[in-house]
Amino acid sequence: MTLTEAAFWFKRFSKIAIGVALVAMLGILILWKPPEGIVVQKYITPSCACTPKKENFLENELVIPSYEIVDSTVPSYEVQTETGKLDDSLPKIVNVYEYTNLGEQVNAKEQAMILAKKMGFDQDRVKKVDGKAYEWTNTKTKRKLTVTAVDLNFTYETIDKDMVVRLRKTKDLPSTDEAITSATRALNSIGVEIGEYTVIPPTTYRINIEPDGQYTEAESLLEAELIRVDFYRQKSLITVPMNIEGAEGMVASLEKRANMGKVTNSILVNDQRVEVTEFTTLVFNDNPNKSNISVYVGVEDSSLKVLKDIYQIDFKTWSISPQSCGTYPLISADVAEEKVKNGQGSLVFLNYDKDQVAPYAPQEIKRFLITSVSLIYYEGSNVQQYLQPVYFFSGVAELKNSDKADFHIYYPAIDYTNVTDEIEIQEVPVEEKGGLFPSS
Repeated sequence: MTLTEAAFWFKRFSKIAIGVALVAMLGILILWKPPEGIVVQKYITPSCACTPKKENFLENELVIPSYEIVDSTVPSYEVQTETGKLDDSLPKIVNVYEYTNLGEQVNAKEQAMILAKKMGFDQDRVKKVDGKAYEWTNTKTKRKLTVTAVDLNFTYETIDKDMVVRLRKTKDLPSTDEAITSATRALNSIGVEIGEYTVIPPTTYRINIEPDGQYTEAESLLEAELIRVDFYRQKSLITVPMNIEGAEGMVASLEKRANMGKVTNSILVNDQRVEVTEFTTLVFNDNPNKSNISVYVGVEDSSLKVLKDIYQIDFKTWSISPQSCGTYPLISADVAEEKVKNGQGSLVFLNYDKDQVAPYAPQEIKRFLITSVSLIYYEGSNVQQYLQPVYFFSGVAELKNSDKADFHIYYPAIDYTNVTDEIEIQEVPVEEKGGLFPSS
């Protein structure tokens, strides 16, 4: 072979070799690089880490009370959307949180007495009720305070409702914005922790006091005796630290597949602040139209030294760990829908008389028309070990008298049949920051 021929074949094979190498490198990159928007294992595999053994967690399956309906009623259920189906783009696993400080505190009585003094009672005139609560009554101001011994939740109320009506006739009620300010100031003044409840704007309801002392919803502010201010909190269904590899893609993917609120926040990790993206939802109690912290605001009572415009406070909530104790699998919205259609859901609200405040009375219901489903967290009236999600069904009910009423139904969202012992999920690598100089 001549030198010229050797040079020709060398160039030819060099081009072929380079082409093969490029194809190989492209294949490696395709196999190695995750697709855009992929959600890594931690966000699609439940850790079930709140308890080492599944049996311990399953002891805490949610049991949600339900409104009664008239015995002769056997309502049907229909989905009434444009497609005839409910949106099933909700996440498959979400955070579960553990409640903290559930046991009775050693100094519970002392703390209850401090609260009583701040609210205008003689702290030494305390009466213990059934060994479970501390109670104060002020016959002069017509106020009563009951504090539960185990968790220091309390009810502050006016025992003479006629007095409230008489006072209201002498002055104008504050505006709803002023009522919110007064309610927030009152809670802060007695030293209760409401930090989590100040992120979301409170809701308000105009309240009438009926002759029997029951509350109903007033049609206007002019007709109302009180304004009820409800404080709500939210918790993260899914939390994505933005310093992990692929965080932006995960967030983009979750935004597409999950109909949830999204907020940017920060958490403390190893003494450093880390930005996180949280997909959040509200925490509701037995009645989603009334919160666990409600303050009833009215006209000022000049005979009082403290809480002059506050006539009732319902405070029943518990501290929740800021970080999730584990993630758990959910049943699909389709499965939850079938359970509800079979009558296994919990009817928690029915606005049959266009009154969102009045006590519920059993109704005859012909049909439930379900128009939407979402995920919320449920914090009931009784102590729970864990804050868990439920499906929140909404729609319109057709009553036997042909009237229609808005309704809400809960169904537990955790897939209890597929809860496992704790699974160790590999942490997502933290993204290395580039640059010529190391960060200090």
